[in-house]
Amino acid sequence: MKLVITDRARKDLAKLDDKTRQRILAALDNMVFSGSTSALKKLQGTPDRFRLRVGDYRVLLRMIQEEAYIYALRVKHRREAYR
Repeated sequence: MKLVITDRARKDLAKLDDKTRQRILAALDNMVFSGSTSALKKLQGTPDRFRLRVGDYRVLLRMIQEEAYIYALRVKHRREAYR
């Protein structure tokens, strides 16, 4: 699997403190490196959207299995992630 971090997700990451940013990037790297999607939870109402929980933050993902790509769409605090 290959991870693509969108421009919007990069902007979201840039707003976070260094420690939180590093935790989120480490979780994404671990997911891609291990190839395990067990930490992902499917979002209702969409066939290809998932979320990765990292503490109080959620990484909203889009998975395209035919191409073996995972797109990180947004990185938001849990109270703002699903609005």
